[in-house]
Amino acid sequence: MKRLFIGLSIVGFVVICVLSFVLPKNPFEIIPAMTMVSFDKPVWLCGIIGGGFIYLMVLWTIYDKLSHKEN
Repeated sequence: MKRLFIGLSIVGFVVICVLSFVLPKNPFEIIPAMTMVSFDKPVWLCGIIGGGFIYLMVLWTIYDKLSHKEN
């Protein structure tokens, strides 16, 4: 079952990477930094990091719940 979830992780992350360039009107628009410590970042990077983080967290939480039920 772990191989299935690793495959879903890879395929899902690739889909999120593609969608972060396709969905926004201008994926290369720069989002300005809010503080001196952070940096200006393009919309596509925010989509990949934000979407990928949420997707992977939900996916591996489901895996964790299912693996505990098996044992």
